[in-house]
Amino acid sequence: MYCKPRPDRLSVWRLRGGELRKREKEGLRRSRPGRKWNGKSLHDYLDIKLARSATQLHHEAVLMELFTEADHLAEARYRKLLREQPGFVWRRFSDGEELMAYVFFPPGHRAEAAAPSVLFFHGGMWVGKSLGDFVPWALHLAQQGIAGIIPMFRTCGDYEVEPMDILEEGREAWAWVHGNAALLGLDPARITVAGSDAGGLMALHVALPDHSARWSLFRKKAPLPPGPAAVALFRGVCDLTAQSAFKLGGMMPPDQRDAVNPLRRVQRGLPPLFASHGGRDRLLPWRNSERLAELWRKKKNRSRFELLDVADHTFYHFNVNAAYFEQLLNSWSAFMVEQGIWEYNEGMDAGLLG
Repeated sequence: MYCKPRPDRLSVWRLRGGELRKREKEGLRRSRPGRKWNGKSLHDYLDIKLARSATQLHHEAVLMELFTEADHLAEARYRKLLREQPGFVWRRFSDGEELMAYVFFPPGHRAEAAAPSVLFFHGGMWVGKSLGDFVPWALHLAQQGIAGIIPMFRTCGDYEVEPMDILEEGREAWAWVHGNAALLGLDPARITVAGSDAGGLMALHVALPDHSARWSLFRKKAPLPPGPAAVALFRGVCDLTAQSAFKLGGMMPPDQRDAVNPLRRVQRGLPPLFASHGGRDRLLPWRNSERLAELWRKKKNRSRFELLDVADHTFYHFNVNAAYFEQLLNSWSAFMVEQGIWEYNEGMDAGLLG
């Protein structure tokens, strides 16, 4: 398959001499750096911006301006940590382009370990690259004996790809991890998928079947295809028809959007769901995450919804608020132990802040 980049901007990641380096093609313009806040707080800035207009284009502008200077610095540090991890080519295109997956193995990991793992899909609403989003999560989980995998995937900001291409790429990344679990020392029955905003939509696409519930003459459902052990959402996109998801749903024809909308695909027999959201998130309302968790339970599946009342859109970032990070991590770990997917160890109760 040929991997066609966008003509106006291209960022290619290569593995050279054991290090991942970014090569930018000559003559192609760089991304514009983030804007300053002009001395205003984040909430004041958003209040002003949202008061001016409620259109979809404005919503996109506010979303992009959330990447502050502090976020860029943290992202740079996390990318450096990412480069220090073992990297594997999980997809190679006919023109030589490669997509890497970086694995955070537990200390002393061995091929016969059969460790549980989490496949993280980063956010960015398919416009920006936020590979560093889940580096703190992967680092901490590795200390608890849980491997973290962060794959690269194409986005609309850098390549001429359609939304379905990105969603299917998420499934292909999952298939690669599942198919190579034995070689990586992972338990194929304990692979969790996780993601934030559009990455959460990718995680749901991996876990949810394409077909609607089918009933035979004796009202028995067709078995679901093999899927992940669990799903974790960190303010994930749950409803493509919502105004807040226009950035993603607006790129799809209505019939395609309805076909992949997570709320229309929930049925019995799904893996456990852990959904979390910030109560003051002005970009992706938390009600949609709560609604998905309730529908998950209504269909006789197991779920937990964690609401951080005073947290905003950046609640799961370690560099924003370590206390929120620890609270969320403890709740998620407890849920996974209850489901029998992770094994309890004393390190889960040690805390990050002392």
